[in-house]
Amino acid sequence: MTEVLLPEAAEPEIIHLLPIQRRQRIADFLNQHGAVTLQQLADSLRVSISTLRRDLDALAADGVVERTHGGAILKHQQYSTFEPAFNAAVELSPREKFLIGQAAAESLLPGQSVIFDSGSTVLEAAKAVVNRKIGIVAVTNDIEIAQVLNSSPLNQVYVFGGHLRPGSNTLVGEQLQNAAKTICADVLFFGAHAVTDNVISETSPEVAAVKRALMKSANSCRLLVDSSKFRPRVFMTVCNVADIAEVITDDGAPSEELERIRSAGVKLSVVKAG
Repeated sequence: MTEVLLPEAAEPEIIHLLPIQRRQRIADFLNQHGAVTLQQLADSLRVSISTLRRDLDALAADGVVERTHGGAILKHQQYSTFEPAFNAAVELSPREKFLIGQAAAESLLPGQSVIFDSGSTVLEAAKAVVNRKIGIVAVTNDIEIAQVLNSSPLNQVYVFGGHLRPGSNTLVGEQLQNAAKTICADVLFFGAHAVTDNVISETSPEVAAVKRALMKSANSCRLLVDSSKFRPRVFMTVCNVADIAEVITDDGAPSEELERIRSAGVKLSVVKAG
């Protein structure tokens, strides 16, 4: 197991709100994001973890949310296909995503060919590659990631064809999947909406199809997910953890999920975010 050690984050400033005010903010946050961890709520609302636990328990008793390990999900029938807005996803777990991206970039060698799947954590890996100044051949289905990688003259950057998903920087579609068949890259960095009992899943069938196509195009598939992604399974299965080479996550991930990954014989790298 690999650990990246950084100074511990400072304790958040506590804001004193009435319980009804806190719970309304939590409900608003979940309506925007769909699922959340206690740490994400603490970072966003700047309220203590112990207080948030009581608030989530109260909201669960009222039937507003469903409690999960270390957090909660919005209690409605469409959760399996619920996707937060792109900007909302970027706001979640920024420290964890930054550290995971750093660890991913450190694993690369100069001159390697790398596929960058779309996603906020993979975006952090792209930024870290540019900062390392190592020079790679990159292929991506994300317009923002392409722009980040292209900011370094050391990188050769290619962009898959396809159509843009509404409200995002992600290219998907049959054209992209066909193009992926012509590539044999050294590494794939990809993300996921959920990891549950070693099953990697996505809310969208077209996004899941793209991920499966990209996996076939790389010799080493590396999943970059922060600890909040260890949550209930969603609509479309991508693959099993045993089908990939490595999972890079943070130390907030549930211990039982990490043990399942180890038991599958998959390399596990855990960055220290807390």
